Amino acid sequence: MSASSGLTTAFQDDPGPLSIAVMGPTGTGKTSLINLLSGSDLRIGRDLESCTDDVQVSKPFDLDGQMISLIDTPGFDDTNLSDAAVLNMIAAYLSYSYEQGKRLAGVIYTHRILDNRVGGISARSFRMFRNLCGEASLRNIIITTTMWDQVEISLGEQREKELASKDAFFKSAIEKGARLSRHDNTLESAQSIIRSIIQNNTAPVTLKIQEELHNGVDISDTQAGKEITREIFEQMERHRLEMRGLLIEIQEATRTRDEESRKELVEEKARIESVIQRLHLDSTNIVKSYTDILLRMEERLGVAEKVNAAPKLGSQSKTTSGMGEYPGQQTHSPVVQAVAATENSNAVLEGKLAAAVPVVGFWGKLAVMLAPFSLTWK
Repeated sequence: MSASSGLTTAFQDDPGPLSIAVMGPTGTGKTSLINLLSGSDLRIGRDLESCTDDVQVSKPFDLDGQMISLIDTPGFDDTNLSDAAVLNMIAAYLSYSYEQGKRLAGVIYTHRILDNRVGGISARSFRMFRNLCGEASLRNIIITTTMWDQVEISLGEQREKELASKDAFFKSAIEKGARLSRHDNTLESAQSIIRSIIQNNTAPVTLKIQEELHNGVDISDTQAGKEITREIFEQMERHRLEMRGLLIEIQEATRTRDEESRKELVEEKARIESVIQRLHLDSTNIVKSYTDILLRMEERLGVAEKVNAAPKLGSQSKTTSGMGEYPGQQTHSPVVQAVAATENSNAVLEGKLAAAVPVVGFWGKLAVMLAPFSLTWK
């Protein structure tokens, strides 16, 4: 019996691959894990600098006879994007797929076992993740500690035990159904994580934010949106306090005619003012930014649907064993043609999709469509 034999009809009736979202802080190996499993070439950042500043979808891959597609997401500690922008990107993607009747099979959350403690950034990232997913979906979540190949086993096991047993870390989530796994940068460990999701989750997953948005809740009023807004206001207040201190120092530097110090303080004041202004814009534009992103996605997929419905000119090549055999395979997807129409540049499109894999179902089409665009809105 294959690992996918226990899937419910809800999964079996979907002609496309099972979709699994991969989330976590910057630099925890999300993209590397996805590329290892799928053979994709998604962009990978170095060290703790983010490269995933958009939502990326892997090409579908086969595991135990089941096609799988992985969704790579930016972290809430992204070096290039605000938390509000990250939330809008992830929410728009998840909302649109949900409204198309497509559900996730599970979610992987990555955490570096190299970290000797869960600092402020890691704790905040996991808190945002919990708000995004909700409590009911925790049984469909695997918390994956990565980079075991870079740490001594005894030290890694000690940190793993601490993560699983302390309330400040992952204890609460694990008690409510989330599972802990290890990834040592081998294909075997990566495949084991996917098999665990397939074997233990026999029903599709609806994340909290998908349910909220489907029920008409504004993005800013969702559980995750409220958390973002709360953190923005806290940051603004901290910067305002810092600004008051700077103003006192500037006055003192002016009084003592310390022009060099005064100039440095004025520059720092301008920087903080810029940060406060950006935070204010983030807080006021959450709903508008989300709506804009969602509309762009709908427009692009709308073009794809029109092309898909149009009469096909010429004959399509039949499936060959060398390309892999599974339903819905085409040598040139209608979605590829739709993207060409949207960008108005077939030459650019062919260059970007020259090595595109066969397209299967909604998730496969969306993966190919996002390849030239990327969901980047800065």
